[in-house]
Amino acid sequence: MELVELVHEASGCKATVHPFGATVLSFQNSSGREVLFVSRLAKLDGSKAVRGGIPLVFPQFGKALDASMPQHGFLRNHTWTPTIISPNTTATTTASSPPSSQDFTLSLKDVTEARGTEAWELGKSDLDCTATFRVTVGPDTLTTELIIENTGETSAFDFQTLFHTYYKIHGSKALDPTICNVTGLGGYHVDDKITDETYVQSKESPIIVDREVDRIYTPSQDEGPTELNVTVATGEGGGKVQVKAYGTVDGVTVPMSVVVWNPFIEKAKGMGDFGDDQYHDMICVEPGLLSNVPPLQTKKTAKFTQIITSL
Repeated sequence: MELVELVHEASGCKATVHPFGATVLSFQNSSGREVLFVSRLAKLDGSKAVRGGIPLVFPQFGKALDASMPQHGFLRNHTWTPTIISPNTTATTTASSPPSSQDFTLSLKDVTEARGTEAWELGKSDLDCTATFRVTVGPDTLTTELIIENTGETSAFDFQTLFHTYYKIHGSKALDPTICNVTGLGGYHVDDKITDETYVQSKESPIIVDREVDRIYTPSQDEGPTELNVTVATGEGGGKVQVKAYGTVDGVTVPMSVVVWNPFIEKAKGMGDFGDDQYHDMICVEPGLLSNVPPLQTKKTAKFTQIITSL
């Protein structure tokens, strides 16, 4: 499959997108520094979801809603169609240069695998939807927007959605807390999937990788922020990225959760498309609509945006 390259000519920033899963594989800032991580063993032939970059998760995170459906749903397991950019976007292009923005689309009728045997079962479900994924490159900024429209005639559906973003940790320093850490989640409720602990994140404590990390951070339902705004330290040279994310369902803002993940030693060894030592090279910071998400009613739209800024 031919990769799609996006370039912001004024700054030199660029991104690369694989049509399989509409997976963003690379984002380079104006200095040429790579922001995203892709495993050296990732499958890029369409045989499975890409291990790295920004895989798209929908209609569920993990197996939270439908145990019969493969983990993380079906968006990342199908080939998307690059589509013509509408005139009202910020895209700029000439005959000799790539665009700075690109849409990709996927209709449920083209989703033939990974649908499970329950609500989304192929040939039996009355659900229908279309997904549009927009990637935009700006000055030191990558914006990803996922739009899900319920195109069915009769049924609303429950869903979760998430950007499974992998960040590259330069110098293989993911275990160095002074070089790799996440800040900005103080006051969030934490669900630790490794220890089964639940607690509130301290405002003073950055999130570090000192063991296997798999935690869901959710803002307080009553007084927590609805938009995500965190900083990820990404390795030698003082590199950092700011991650903002927000989402709506039928125009109503839904609080943004975020998952922080690093497989560490043993889990890394168990993944066939991930190098045994590559837990040193990455951290996932994954914004998503995971908690208290209202059903998407017929003919209504959910919008989910992530803005990554290289600082």
